[in-house]
Amino acid sequence: MKEVTMCCTTCPSGCALKVVSVEGNNCPRGEKFAHKEWINPERMLTSTVYAVINGKELLIPVKSKEPIPRKIMTEAMEEIQEIEVTAPVKMGDV
Repeated sequence: MKEVTMCCTTCPSGCALKVVSVEGNNCPRGEKFAHKEWINPERMLTSTVYAVINGKELLIPVKSKEPIPRKIMTEAMEEIQEIEVTAPVKMGDV
């Protein structure tokens, strides 16, 4: 089997994990992180919405509520391009 090394980002330690069997983690979260990252990696999606109706700003920042699978990141970005938001908008609005 191929041995893969990845950096755990679950805590500030940044442990170098070897994946096949997980080694190198200093805390139990590292093993869970390595399995999840290997099987179905997820990331927070941050972007901007360009269609702000009746707003002072031309665009507003947006982010996903939770991490989403990397494999659907492009599809999610395409969905964001279709969104129109009506002002006023406050931080935390869904």
